[in-house]
Amino acid sequence: MSSDQLAINEQLPLFEDKRALLNRGILELRRLNLDEAKKSFVDYKGLYHQGNDVDSEIKLTDFLMKGFADAPDACPEEPAYLCGLWASFEDYAKSLGFEHGNIISGIKSSFFRKALETINRCHLADSPFLSDTVPTGYVYIQAGRYDEAIKALQACTPITPDNAAIYGYLGDAYILRGEPDVARQCYLEACLIDPAGIDWPHMKDTALLELKNQIIKELGLDHSLALEWLPSYAYIRRLFKPKMLKLNKGIKEFVEEYLGLRKAFFKGKTPGLKAKLFFRGIILCDNEPLLKFVKTVSFIDVRRLMKELNPVLFSRYLRYVEGTDQYT
Repeated sequence: MSSDQLAINEQLPLFEDKRALLNRGILELRRLNLDEAKKSFVDYKGLYHQGNDVDSEIKLTDFLMKGFADAPDACPEEPAYLCGLWASFEDYAKSLGFEHGNIISGIKSSFFRKALETINRCHLADSPFLSDTVPTGYVYIQAGRYDEAIKALQACTPITPDNAAIYGYLGDAYILRGEPDVARQCYLEACLIDPAGIDWPHMKDTALLELKNQIIKELGLDHSLALEWLPSYAYIRRLFKPKMLKLNKGIKEFVEEYLGLRKAFFKGKTPGLKAKLFFRGIILCDNEPLLKFVKTVSFIDVRRLMKELNPVLFSRYLRYVEGTDQYT
């Protein structure tokens, strides 16, 4: 055996020990056994002079250790606190440039199992909300329990009917359960309430996310204005299906909202109102037969205003109606 081969063979056990120590630290971090993870990372860094590659892992471990230590002891505050802690952890990991998605995914799985245990211990499993802003269904989504997420989020809608985030999360749950058509009905409702109210960083519909980014890039719009125009583009791309209104407690209320937005637009003519009016015009046109029961607005007036608001998109909308749009 050559001297070079002998040197390699002598180094292999050392390499294996090094990897085992690092892998143990990562495994314990994913399991949220933070004391054990911290010890493995610190030992690894101390034993190997090139151990700087675990600095981020140590910082993430320290962040979680402090976060859990600062958690409120009493119910019902703890579950909502943990949701906020996770959001802060995600932001912190991004700030470190930590790109090991499989590690973050493993931590997330353990984290939300812990959050669910806390919810059950605090007897909040049947509560629609954990706090004024955190729906219980959000935790079920993150924990991968989509049936329970849908049930919990549906319980929120009568309580906060104008909460866009709830409809957005409901859409996420349906997407993850493999029902994109139902999901997009939820996203449409969220967009009618407030497109900016959707939790876009965690949006599960990749087609809507791609469309949003395309609108920003191709039209040169800022993020908030792109979100206002997104539902109209999603409709023309057939991502959103027509929203059919009801004669009783449907069309009248929708027209009243439309007229209120129209009045506000002619008073101030802000770009966001322009986008809102255009999308609501699409919905009113889809419900043309019902407009004869409402004397305050006509189909012709709605289409005329849509053309004034955005001539290019209106032209594409007409092609969509005729079934000849190049993007469909």
